[in-house]
Amino acid sequence: MIGAIFDLDGTLYTGHITLGIAEHHRQHRVKRLRLYAYMAVHLPLWLISNVGLVSPTASRELWARNLAWTVGGWTTEEAEVAFAWICEHYVLPRIRASMTTRITEHRSAGHRVIIVSGTFAPLLDEIGRHLGVADTVGTPLVVREGRFTGACELPVCQGQGKVSRLEQYLGSDERIQWPESYAYADSLTDLPLLERVGHPIAAYPDRELAAHAQANGWEVIN
Repeated sequence: MIGAIFDLDGTLYTGHITLGIAEHHRQHRVKRLRLYAYMAVHLPLWLISNVGLVSPTASRELWARNLAWTVGGWTTEEAEVAFAWICEHYVLPRIRASMTTRITEHRSAGHRVIIVSGTFAPLLDEIGRHLGVADTVGTPLVVREGRFTGACELPVCQGQGKVSRLEQYLGSDERIQWPESYAYADSLTDLPLLERVGHPIAAYPDRELAAHAQANGWEVIN
């Protein structure tokens, strides 16, 4: 079987899940201290990453790993309500029509469509359900006695972790024909995923990925 693998943030939609969580917490006046603590720690990390003192891969991994702080203490039921709101009010209005068209084309061709993202696994499941995609691979959250602890399970589904998580999800399923499969992503940090398939596609890429795609003759969607 041929796979069609899609990144989420910046690829399938124009936003970033961190901002969706922040919007939810501010509007509903919940978990704001956790949110502000997370932002206070990680915004400087983003700034020093931009000037080259920390690699973008390491920066994104820490952002994704520690984002679980912002939902710590919630029951799984409370999280379901919040994730449904984030999906409906933040993610879906920002979905790229060109990408949903690609999903439809791959599905029509009989390809197995999979969304792979550093986003919380249960939130990614909700997004996938609305997009009609049953296969989603995100970052699992740690649950103790029915509540999120504020930690995630490693490896984070970022960089090389996306490939590891995807292969773990597929298990021994050798029906995926990697040389014939497709992957869509927007960042150079997704290079391990893009290089895993025979048809890597830079979808709305950042400058670094756009240059890499052009140098290697990859398809670019802008």
